[in-house]
Amino acid sequence: MDKHLSETDQKMLLKEEEKRWPDIEVPVTLSDYLAKLTKPELSTIRMNLGIKGASSLKKQELIDVLVEQMPLTLSSLLLAFDEARYQILKQLADRGGQGYTPLESYQLDYFKKRGILCTGTYEGNKTLVMPQEVLACFKRVDSSSYRDQIRKNTEWIKLTHGLLYYYGVLSLNELERQMNQLTGTKIKLGEYTAILQEAVSFYEELQTDTYGYSNSSVLDADKVKNEQESRSQLPFFPFTKAQLLHAGAPQFVDRNASYQAFVLFIRKNYTISLDEADYIVEECVDAIRNDRSPTEVFKLLQQLLEINELDMVKAFMDHIADLHNNTRQWALKGYTPHQLSPAAESATAEVSAKPNIIEFAAKTKVGRNDPCPCGSGKKFKKCCGR
Repeated sequence: MDKHLSETDQKMLLKEEEKRWPDIEVPVTLSDYLAKLTKPELSTIRMNLGIKGASSLKKQELIDVLVEQMPLTLSSLLLAFDEARYQILKQLADRGGQGYTPLESYQLDYFKKRGILCTGTYEGNKTLVMPQEVLACFKRVDSSSYRDQIRKNTEWIKLTHGLLYYYGVLSLNELERQMNQLTGTKIKLGEYTAILQEAVSFYEELQTDTYGYSNSSVLDADKVKNEQESRSQLPFFPFTKAQLLHAGAPQFVDRNASYQAFVLFIRKNYTISLDEADYIVEECVDAIRNDRSPTEVFKLLQQLLEINELDMVKAFMDHIADLHNNTRQWALKGYTPHQLSPAAESATAEVSAKPNIIEFAAKTKVGRNDPCPCGSGKKFKKCCGR
C-alpha cells in the first residue's frame, strides 16, 4: 500500500482490497463470473471489447450476449498486448488458468474490465483465475506468430513511453514521425493507436489530450506544447533507440548524478528511508518538468520536510538549482538547461543573483523578518517561513 496516502485513503483501499478477494470456486466459467458482476461492470466489459448493439439489454440478456461474443472479440484484444500482459496470462494458462502474481490494483482492474481475469481467495490464498472460455481463447491465439506480434507491441509501447517521458507532450503526427524513424519502418497508424490505447489503460503512464498523448505527470499539456512551439528552431533532443527503450520501462525515473546527490543529502540530514528520500526528489523532478520555479520547488519540500536553519535552506536551494539544471525538461524538448546556452531557463541565475543568501550566512536560523534565503525578495515569514 502507498505509504504516502492519507489515513482515510488507506482505509478505503483496505476495504477495496477485501472486496477484491472474496472466496471463489475454481474453475470458473464465463457465465458464472459475469453473473457476479453489476450491470455497469458488464457494460464496461462490453464497451472495452467493442461489442455493439447491446447497450439497452437487461442484465441477464447482456450476460448471454457477452458469453456468446467475448470469445470472438477477445482475439483482437489479445493482439494488442505486450510482453508484460502476455506473460501474466501465459503463466496462468500454463497452470490451468489459475495462480497468483502480484499486480497493481489498476492492473487487476484492467483485466477485470475486459472480462479476462477474476480475483478471489481459493483454499485460503489470493488467486487470479481465467474463465474457461478466456483460457481456451488464449491457447488458440498463442503461437509463434502471436509472440512475434507481442515483441513488436512491446517495442512500440516502450519507445512511446520513453519519448513521452522525455518530451512530455507529442502530437500523434509527431509520434508517428518519431516511431517511423526509430523502427525503420512505416507503422500502421490504426494498429499503433489501438495498441497504445490499451497500454494507456494498463500502465497509466500516458494520457490522451487535445494534441495527442502526454506523460501522466504532465499537469498542463497546452502549456508544454506552447513552450515547445515557441522554440521552433530547437529540434527535439536526439535520443537513441536504446535510451528510449530504457526510459520506456514501467515507472522509470532518470536518476542522474544530481538526483542521486540530492537523495544522499536528504538521507544524511534526516532520519528517512531510501524509498522516502527518492520519492521526495522524484516529486521535485516532476515539479521542475512542470515548469515550477526553484522557489516553488522549495515550498513543496517544506510540505515534506522541516527546513528552518539558514544553512539548510541554502543547501536545499543549491541542490534544487543543480537538479533543475540537469533535468531533461519537457519545455526544452528533452534537453537540460545546461545543454543549451547560458541564456536558457537556468535556475542558477535565479538563485545566485540574490546576495541575501550569503548575507545571512553567519546566522544559525532565519529570522521571521529577514529576507527569505530562497531569493524571492520577500520576508521569510511571508514566503518560505509560512
